Amino acid sequence: MPAFGFVADDLTGAGDVLAQAHRYGLQAALVIGDAPLPTGVDVVGIAGPARSLGGAAFDAVVRRDLARIAQLDLDVLLYKVCSTFDSSPAVGSIGRGIELLHERFPGHGPVPVAPAQPLFGRFTAFSDHYAAYAGATYRLDRHPVMAQHPSTPMHEADLRRVLTEQLPAGAAVGAVHLPGYDTGTFGDRWAEQRGDPRSTAFVVDAVGEQHMDAIARALRDPGTAARPALVVGSGGIMAALARTASGEAPRTPGPQRASGPVLAVSASASTVTADQLEDALKHGWQDVPLPAGLLRGPDDALLADLDRQVSAALAAGRDVVVHATRGTGDPRYVTSGPVDPAHLGSLIGALAGRMATAGLTRDVAVFGGDTSSHALIAMGVRELRVSDQFVTAGPICRTDEHATVAGCRLLLKGGQVGPADILRRFAGRTTHP
Repeated sequence: MPAFGFVADDLTGAGDVLAQAHRYGLQAALVIGDAPLPTGVDVVGIAGPARSLGGAAFDAVVRRDLARIAQLDLDVLLYKVCSTFDSSPAVGSIGRGIELLHERFPGHGPVPVAPAQPLFGRFTAFSDHYAAYAGATYRLDRHPVMAQHPSTPMHEADLRRVLTEQLPAGAAVGAVHLPGYDTGTFGDRWAEQRGDPRSTAFVVDAVGEQHMDAIARALRDPGTAARPALVVGSGGIMAALARTASGEAPRTPGPQRASGPVLAVSASASTVTADQLEDALKHGWQDVPLPAGLLRGPDDALLADLDRQVSAALAAGRDVVVHATRGTGDPRYVTSGPVDPAHLGSLIGALAGRMATAGLTRDVAVFGGDTSSHALIAMGVRELRVSDQFVTAGPICRTDEHATVAGCRLLLKGGQVGPADILRRFAGRTTHP
């Protein structure tokens, strides 16, 4: 039976959790939709599109996934959120997710919140959260990307304040701060916060892997009464759980090689993704912008033309990039207005599935956070496992045999993830591993 489980609010982030478990030698599987939960693994997760939802739709998805994962006898259950804490009271509310954790596990007590992922440049210090970008580290509310996020711009760095805004009025959010690690009082502070009847949750600082390991050991402490032990966090906490459980050295990424032309489909508006698309296009990849008309809704004529463009390029052996936008300055992004993540994710996922089914590509990259779950649902994916380590938070995955992309190498990449040449690395078109 699995020791660790997770419920993820988007699919690319769930892929990172799988990658962190795989990196330290644990067997991990992710299920999508109503696929059965596997038992012959160390880690099992469920991913849905909650990060792109709000209101009743958000509640329904999270309640459904928590009810399913609660059927397993887990030691630790991670409610996986983005390491940049993407959320708002109206969309992908982490605070509301914590409320639903309490609803499903009413005897647990305050839930620790630990989104740091130090090896990925995500840090929490005195409850303020930081993220690296272009060689520098920024507080969330001053981050060049996250402060301008298209759907959940971060205007506050103190995670206690972020959560208080998302929780019901009067909810208290505590903290465990950095000095506790150095003074040897971390365990006392953790126990104090876990036992505080006034608190709903508490933010846990971490700026190094040793801090994440201390959090993992506290969660895995057999003396802790609540089972499963709950935690809200990112791939960083899964890395620590896997590292402290297996004791194995980390697996290292190897070089990648495509078997033919690569198809990348992108719904991400982030600056990081825009730079990655630019790099691929500068190196000869076929540029196929999604027409603005398709962003607003179905159009059979536009869809047929899109299929003709993509299939012709792939048949000619060209690597292809299909994108909804190249950053927030793209005219399509500016003029199209709000785009439904479910529609857009389904659009790019179904396109990739058609190209793979036609035998035109066996190497597919999906870029996007809020849209990724919808993309994989459109591909008919029911189970996902990591086949190779790649870039941090961007593993190479394989699907179940019933998916339209079965047998393909599948790269799942969130908006803020990866180096500029990630597509050329995935395709094996560069000497970098």
